[in-house]
Amino acid sequence: MIEEATTRQVVERLYHAYLHGDPEGMLALMREDVHVRFLGQANLQSIEETRRFFGFAAGLLTDLDFRIERTIADGEWAAVTWSETARTADGAAWENHGVDVIHVVGGEIAALHENNDVRMVHRHFPRYGDQTANGL
Repeated sequence: MIEEATTRQVVERLYHAYLHGDPEGMLALMREDVHVRFLGQANLQSIEETRRFFGFAAGLLTDLDFRIERTIADGEWAAVTWSETARTADGAAWENHGVDVIHVVGGEIAALHENNDVRMVHRHFPRYGDQTANGL
C-alpha cells in the first residue's frame, strides 16, 4: 500500500514546483475539480482553468525573490505566509506579501486561495480575462 502524502508534504511539493518554474508540477498536485482563487485576479473552478491562468501569469514578474515565512499545517488545511520582490514586465519594482490557504484531501490539493495586497495587482497587472491581455 502506498502511503498518502501529508498536507505539509503536498504543500512543500507545491512550493518546490513553484520556485523551480514548474507549473505542470504544481498542477500535478491538484484535483481535477480544484478551486483556485488569486485574490484580485481570478476565481478558478478546475485544473484546466488553473492551467490557463498559470499561462497568463507566467510573464507578469521577472527577477522574482519569493520567500516563505511560515507554514502552518493542521489536518487537511495549511496556511503559508510569504513575501516577494520582483520586477514587473514593464520594469517597475514589485513588492507584495500574503497568505495562501490550502486544502489537501486524499493527498491532492482541493483548494488553493492566495490572498495578497490587491492594490499592487490592480496597479501593475493586466486584468485576467481581458481579451487584449490574453492575446486573443
